Amino acid sequence: MSLLQTPAEIQERDRKAQILVETARQLENQRYELLQQLTSVTQSLSSIWAEYGLLHNTSVLINRLPSEVLCLIFSHCLSSSKPAEGQGSFPYEAEKRPPEITITHVCQHWRQHALQFPQLWSTFRYKTPKWRRDPIQRFNAYMERSYPLSVDLYVYLKGVPHEDLSILQAAAHHVERWRGVNIVSDDNNFDWSKLQTALEHKAAQNLEYLSFRPSLVVTGHTSNGHVTPVSRLDPKILTLGAPKLSQVRLDATVPYFFLPPLSNASTICLDAKYMGPTSVTWGAFLGILALPNLENLSIGGHVVSPPNSDQLHEPILVASLKHLRWSSDGERLSQFISHLDAPNLESLILCGMQLAPQPVTPEAKVHLPALRSLHIIECGGLSTHAIRFLAEGSPNLRRLFMSYYRPKEGDHLLDYLNQESKDGNTHWPNLEGVTCYLHQVDEVAPYLDFVQSRVPSPEGEQPSARRSLMGLRVSKRLLRSWETQSPEGYSTLRDLCALSCWETVRDILPQVWPPGCQPGLSMANDRSDQFGFAVDWNEF
Repeated sequence: MSLLQTPAEIQERDRKAQILVETARQLENQRYELLQQLTSVTQSLSSIWAEYGLLHNTSVLINRLPSEVLCLIFSHCLSSSKPAEGQGSFPYEAEKRPPEITITHVCQHWRQHALQFPQLWSTFRYKTPKWRRDPIQRFNAYMERSYPLSVDLYVYLKGVPHEDLSILQAAAHHVERWRGVNIVSDDNNFDWSKLQTALEHKAAQNLEYLSFRPSLVVTGHTSNGHVTPVSRLDPKILTLGAPKLSQVRLDATVPYFFLPPLSNASTICLDAKYMGPTSVTWGAFLGILALPNLENLSIGGHVVSPPNSDQLHEPILVASLKHLRWSSDGERLSQFISHLDAPNLESLILCGMQLAPQPVTPEAKVHLPALRSLHIIECGGLSTHAIRFLAEGSPNLRRLFMSYYRPKEGDHLLDYLNQESKDGNTHWPNLEGVTCYLHQVDEVAPYLDFVQSRVPSPEGEQPSARRSLMGLRVSKRLLRSWETQSPEGYSTLRDLCALSCWETVRDILPQVWPPGCQPGLSMANDRSDQFGFAVDWNEF
């Protein structure tokens, strides 16, 4: 018996298979047609409901607001999103959804108006993402939507393989629209030469604020003599001009290749993030001081080269300077201040250095008649000569701030001022307020000595009548300690001055500099690492 199919069976099988295939093909066509109909119906339903939603929303009051009112709401959202004092840099896109994106997702009506409101798109933020994502399309959208306004750029670059600096190259094509630019990097391996070349022969007519902190470390090109500190203030970028540029902050490694025009600068901040060769010669530093509009100067770290013997004795007149802060390099500060005449200087911050024991030359004399506020933060190596020199040059000081974390015994300003008073030299007798943080200096006696030397007690005068003469602020812990451990001294001190406590470290050294600087397009939230200091958390 054969197991093979007969020709008749094969013919019948093929006939039935053909019928099944044809039936399946017809059903597939029917299913495709039904799917097409379903898609069409779904789209029609979506359009109908969208149209229904628009009709329904015409009665919603928020959608009947005039465009002028909506623009006011958008402007308020922008202003409220800016950081308050001490809250760090402007939020970057990757960390927090920008207000303009939130607004465009409220409803179609808001989105329609938001896309036509240039102010809403005039700030672009970029932070290197964890995974590669092309930012150019988003950047171009912001440039198009914000046209023709000037723009603010906040760029934070991280050292990851997919970061190619393309965002900066794109931004360079719009340099004529720059108003404020803040570029920060946490990696020292980026090649910045392309950006420098792109900006070299350009003009930035609207640029007001420039901060460039690439975190470069000292490498062969700066330490082997191939590149020397800048001796002139000739710009290396924007050589065709930046007439509105008034605020400049640079890492100390930047001036030799990325120095912008400084002729109209009113605020200059130079920070040496890493130890290494100085980046500005004494002659170039004098050129900065000679800028006609200079009001605020910050030198953080070893930035300035020493003067030669001839420059050491030259008087330095800085007529327009109002606020000065200096950190780390005590020797250069001494050489600078020994012949400084700054008739309009209002505030001086000295932080984190060993002060020179005496002026560099016998004929040295500092002239700071308008100085009202002095901060001495973690400055050791004091001497009676240095204190007398500074006090004689600033007789009108009104507010004194001092902070020392774990100072050497007796090596802090309060001790030296008390010693001077005992020797008959009461410096700054017209002080109105003193703020102190002296770690482990807990006895009430030195504070009482300081106050008593400035608040005499003539017969018949009530202590309350003298309360307005001077205020003394110390930590909460210290006040509690005096009240329980030294009640008599505490009571006497409270009678002689307006005794209170400071609440935060900002009461000792404000994080916003220069004074009066408003958050936004300024250095208010562009803080320097060179002016930090320690406070024991127990003091609060």
